Amino acid sequence: MREKAALTDAEMKIMLRLWDHHPQTMMELTRDLEQETHWSKYTVITLLKRMEAKGTVTVDETGPVKTYAPAVQKADFAREQTHSLVRDLYGGSAALLVSGLVENGSISPKEVEELMEMLRKAKP
Repeated sequence: MREKAALTDAEMKIMLRLWDHHPQTMMELTRDLEQETHWSKYTVITLLKRMEAKGTVTVDETGPVKTYAPAVQKADFAREQTHSLVRDLYGGSAALLVSGLVENGSISPKEVEELMEMLRKAKP
C-alpha cells in the first residue's frame, strides 16, 4: 500500500464514520458528527475536500448528490500507521513500543497473555 498522508484528528473523525458506514453524503456526515463536534456543513465540506486531495476518500458524483467513501480499508490504514509509529518514534523497534505500553499500564494482564500467545505462534 502506498503510504497515505497523515490524517488530522478532525479528518480521523470523518474516516471513522466512513469506515463504519459508506458511502455517505456530506449532509449525512454533518448530522452524524453534529452532537460531538458542532461542525457546520462548510467545515465538513472543507475537510472532505482536503481528504480527497490527500487520497484518503473517494467521491462519487454520479448520483443526485456527491457521496464519499474511504479510499483505504481500515485494517490497511491501521497497519501503515502502526508501521510509521514504530519506525518514527521507536527507531523501528516494536519491542520498545510494547515496553512503553507495559511500563505505563496501557496493557491489561489479559492483553499481555494474548500478546504472549501471539508471540509463541509467530514465525521467526
